[in-house]
Amino acid sequence: MIFKNYQRNQSVLLPPTIIDFLGESHEVVILSEFLSEINTSELEASYKNKNGGRAAYHPVALLSILIYGYMNGIFSSRQLAKQLRQNLAFMYLAGNMRPDFRTLARFRKEKGVYLENIFSDVVRKAQKMGLVQFNICSLDGTKIYASASTSKNRTQKATSDKIRALIEEAEKIDQIEDKEFGDEEDGGDPELRTKAGRDKKKKELEERRKAEDVKLKKLNSLSPMNRDTRVNLTDPDSRLMQMKRKDFANGYNVQNITENGLILSSSIFNTSNDINTLALSLEELKNRFKYPKIILADKGYSSENNYTFCEKNGIDAYIPPYSKPTDISNYVYDEQQDSYTDRGGRTFYFKQHCGLKEKKGKRGRPRKSVESIQERHRLYKRIKYVHIDEETKKKSTLQISPGWRNHIKKQKEKLSTDQGKQIYKKRMHDVEGVFANIKKNLRFTSFNLRSFTGVNIEWTLISLAHNLKKILRDCRQLSRH
Repeated sequence: MIFKNYQRNQSVLLPPTIIDFLGESHEVVILSEFLSEINTSELEASYKNKNGGRAAYHPVALLSILIYGYMNGIFSSRQLAKQLRQNLAFMYLAGNMRPDFRTLARFRKEKGVYLENIFSDVVRKAQKMGLVQFNICSLDGTKIYASASTSKNRTQKATSDKIRALIEEAEKIDQIEDKEFGDEEDGGDPELRTKAGRDKKKKELEERRKAEDVKLKKLNSLSPMNRDTRVNLTDPDSRLMQMKRKDFANGYNVQNITENGLILSSSIFNTSNDINTLALSLEELKNRFKYPKIILADKGYSSENNYTFCEKNGIDAYIPPYSKPTDISNYVYDEQQDSYTDRGGRTFYFKQHCGLKEKKGKRGRPRKSVESIQERHRLYKRIKYVHIDEETKKKSTLQISPGWRNHIKKQKEKLSTDQGKQIYKKRMHDVEGVFANIKKNLRFTSFNLRSFTGVNIEWTLISLAHNLKKILRDCRQLSRH
């Protein structure tokens, strides 16, 4: 048999460069070229060693290592340091330097605040390439696990009670000593029968009490909070919420606004409900760039406040309503009595107003000059009417929401047209496809950093990784055509 010459220790006449092995079309080479065009001056200026001291690793090299790691589902600083010793792509990005895992972890934690401007530059670059137009954008949220165990969720009251119990237990030992019961034989704790045993037990209780004291001080430092509010001692900003798999764990609610599969902006909340996140997420996008022309979201975001916010800011919202309004055509209105009577003869009388639209006078109450019932009703979002059955005394309520009814009518009209259906279809593969890529392909399902500062840094990193991976893929496809 004839084989090609095979030698593991074959030397070469001239030392090759890493790019000779990777090739100029390799993903990491294109990534390096792309990042070289991004403005990192603010990040570089954050280093204060220009007047002396040990030379630092170049921040662009460390940034490139982190981004490429997140692009390939490698989030651990130890694993990234390992790749720098055995992976040609990582060696190329690092310029053959080998920062250790502590350097990478410290860079991510301390310099992560500068990533937001870099992220914005990447989006602007995508805009110049025609991948982003802020035209039809989508909003959706997902739950990401926090780096915190549910066993560390505590309340001020529970911690105070535990400290009190430890003090009481220590006092009982003192009472035993006072009675000189230590050497007597009975069915008590054997450890308390000797002085040495009692001293040991008291020492253990004191250490436990000090540990609980530290936890209580930590809880007291979080302001303002209710004594019964459960706060996690490991990550106080995280909250217990139901996750995607229907389990309960400490986590964060991440809201993304996307277009054409690219993340434009992100906002992170510690509340599980999406309904109050729409306006804040759109404001975040406006602060970075501008409002989108059209926003697509699921029914979890449907509320009168959200529809009104979009209308006021010139955003065309496509958000299916979560419920139908009361059909008042089935009722007869009596303006004199301000009541509604249904077809069964039940009369609902005015009870109260709910949700003032805007303040009209002192303490947010309408001006006294507003005398007309209809004028007064128009100042509020909802008007509540009540019927009381004369025999059973059972109460039935009727809520009239003119604003909500008008918004639902507009949404149904838009979403029922062929054009509206085609526009709304884009939401599914746009924003949900982004979360699917991050969670399934990049395998990012839990944060490694803690607090709002930490999780914002890490989500910016994974967003950069997602966007750059997609931009590089699109560039490669365009170059083939």
